[in-house]
Amino acid sequence: MTRWLAVLLALTPTAALAEPLTADDCVALALRRSPRLAEVDADIHGYRARLAEVESVYYPKLYALGWVAPMYTVHGSALTSDVERDYSASAWGPYTHLEATLAQPLYTFGRVAAGEEAASQRVAVERARRRVVAAEVALEVRRLYYTRLYALSMLPSLEAAERLVVEAEATANEKYEAGTGEVTQPDLMRLVYGRVELTRFIRAARDGAELADAALKHAMGLPADAPIELAEDRLPDAGSDALPDLATLLRQAGERRPEWAQLDHGAKAASALARAEQLANAPVLLLAGTLSASWTPTRDDAANPYHYDPYNELVGGVAIAVKWDFDPALAAARSDGAEAISERVVALRAFAESGIPLQVSKARQEVARHRDLEALAREAVTATRRWMLFASAAYKTGTGEARELVEGLVAYLQARRTHYEHLRDLLVARAELRYAVGDDGPPAAPPDVPAGPPAGAHPGAEEIVHD
Repeated sequence: MTRWLAVLLALTPTAALAEPLTADDCVALALRRSPRLAEVDADIHGYRARLAEVESVYYPKLYALGWVAPMYTVHGSALTSDVERDYSASAWGPYTHLEATLAQPLYTFGRVAAGEEAASQRVAVERARRRVVAAEVALEVRRLYYTRLYALSMLPSLEAAERLVVEAEATANEKYEAGTGEVTQPDLMRLVYGRVELTRFIRAARDGAELADAALKHAMGLPADAPIELAEDRLPDAGSDALPDLATLLRQAGERRPEWAQLDHGAKAASALARAEQLANAPVLLLAGTLSASWTPTRDDAANPYHYDPYNELVGGVAIAVKWDFDPALAAARSDGAEAISERVVALRAFAESGIPLQVSKARQEVARHRDLEALAREAVTATRRWMLFASAAYKTGTGEARELVEGLVAYLQARRTHYEHLRDLLVARAELRYAVGDDGPPAAPPDVPAGPPAGAHPGAEEIVHD
């Protein structure tokens, strides 16, 4: 099944997820449905909202206040001496007032631009973090996928060994009851013990497969009762793919790991935030329009323009204005906080420049080690299988002892388990190497987010190659 088909399945109800899935298909489903990625997407949404909040400074602002209140009647004005007040119930009327200011910011002396850059870079950091989380989800899914196959791979060998021991036990019971002396009570108990142990191992393998299946569904964002089916029922062969040299892998990690994009965008965001806080004391130049209107029928209108009349007036105008919030202590404190973020990013970069090459080197060593151990374990399986079969044939023909049969059976099962362990570890090590070089998860970063620094941009990789 292709990755695209798995993605289509992710959009269908869980009842339709019965198509056999490969490891890549499971990864594709997980990247579509994982709650961890949904959480990161929510964080990205939140930082986009913060960016929009900063950008809102560029848009016009309207401040308005209005009210309606009761007012008694007054005849006359401040220019006359005969002012009459009437407080009777019929002399009350409405008093309406409206104040409105429309402001359009023109220039912030660089503060808003720096804040906008800081917010946009923070969004880019979260997008790069999404790639990091996606790679972690992909690695977790592959681990669980191979863990489930490991448990399933042991079942055929255990069941075949159980049938062999059951047959041997039946033969031993017949000979023991016949009293021929060929089978003793200890021989019979050895076979009983072997059968009981095999039954216990089979139960453990099935329980392990069920547990790995539930964990795999959880990692893929599926409910526990989702009817999925894997395309494989046992671990695949190790194959003979050539292992790339360390220098090539380190160069790929320098180009593909999303942590580099996180660090680069984080450094830019911290630098822009520091600039924005340093400019916090700068004024804001704006174009403002104001309107003040009042009206009430209970007051006489004053026609003299030099007379302030708060009850019947209409005043408006347009002006170039400056808004200035001067708080140097607060601006200095916030600027120091932004510089602390920059120092943290520098420390993280230093850690990554040594840690990522070390991770790549270790992952490559693990692949090489488990590849060699898997080949040795495969030879041991072949030898112990022959041992077990010869011991079984000898016991059935009466030329061998039950002890030799049990010893051969135990050796074969141990060799088989060891082989599957190394095969599982080899497949997981390959997945970890893919993760270490940034070759799993989403195929590429979003178009507006750089994939990372160019090859050779981080000196730690080249140092390990030469060492």
